[in-house]
Amino acid sequence: MGAFDDAANILLPDPSDTEGSAAFRRKWGWDAHEQVILKGAYTAGDLEAVSNAVLVSGKRGESIMQAGATRIKLLDRLILDWTFARNGVKVPKTLDAIRRLPANYTTPILEACDKLASAMNEEEQEDFLDFVNGHSSDDSVPMKLLQKRS
Repeated sequence: MGAFDDAANILLPDPSDTEGSAAFRRKWGWDAHEQVILKGAYTAGDLEAVSNAVLVSGKRGESIMQAGATRIKLLDRLILDWTFARNGVKVPKTLDAIRRLPANYTTPILEACDKLASAMNEEEQEDFLDFVNGHSSDDSVPMKLLQKRS
């Protein structure tokens, strides 16, 4: 599959695996009609959005990490749609609705998202980030450290 080829969406639970789908629903307590549609690929744009979600500016201009925001942002970026309902009416996929999902929904969805996101290991992510920032070892010019005058 090429870099820009369309990746098929992922259905959770997978309706083509009847036994696996039934086991999934039993394990997580999902109703028979409930399903999530996830993006088929984790892109550099998703990586950027998720990474940026954890940094906010503090009162004095410093960056503050908000680790909880990464998981919510990951769900928001990778969930395309779902069939979840309230009193028989489909609940639209919104950031607020994602925040209200119980753990028996977020845990298996996050596991699937993590599988997608882990396609690029930490070293590959760093190499990729260096590349998009215009840095490569071929064009880097060694810099001499300036000596501090006393």
